[in-house]
Amino acid sequence: METWQTILLALGGNAALLAVLGILAKSLLEKLITRDTKRFESELKAKSDATIEHLKNELQLRTIEHQVRFSRLHEKRASVIAELNGHLAEVLWEAESFLSPMQWVGEPPQEEKHRNAMNKLAEFFRFFDKHRIYLPIELCESLQELAMQVRRHVINFGVYVKFDDVTLNDHTRAQKEKAWNEGWDAIKIQVPQARTALENEFRVLLGQAANPSLQRTASGGR
Repeated sequence: METWQTILLALGGNAALLAVLGILAKSLLEKLITRDTKRFESELKAKSDATIEHLKNELQLRTIEHQVRFSRLHEKRASVIAELNGHLAEVLWEAESFLSPMQWVGEPPQEEKHRNAMNKLAEFFRFFDKHRIYLPIELCESLQELAMQVRRHVINFGVYVKFDDVTLNDHTRAQKEKAWNEGWDAIKIQVPQARTALENEFRVLLGQAANPSLQRTASGGR
């Protein structure tokens, strides 16, 4: 065999070997890439699932914290409403006793009743001013208006109780009677209506308001 033929055969064999090696290398590389891709996808999915689960737990925790805060706020508001309503009731009791046209034997004198009513008003305003942040603005305005109305009538009649009727002239005695009558009318007519409206607002805040449609039906039935 000629030398040049031997060289060609050698080169041809090497080329074939290189081609085979190239095919094998390509196949191996594709398998490695496929394996790494699947492993990457698996790791990515695991991390994604872990992240989603973490976010779910965080969201659930935040929801629970919000519910706890809301529950505590509702409990505090309910406590404030209950105590505020108690202060208001005591104000109205003392004001009614003071402004009542029927003063019974054995009762405290009207000067003492006047002091008691003013003291209860002061207690109400102190508590109300410190806790009004828990109530809607409209309700605060209604409460303040009612308390100021009672206070005005207590003061208007209170200026006369320190004097005996025999020391008053006709004009002053007439002014006293007017203040007394206006105060009593307010306590028995105007104040109860305003108080009922306030109590309904309290019940709404506490989630215990009656169904208005049922109330209208019941009223119509009567």
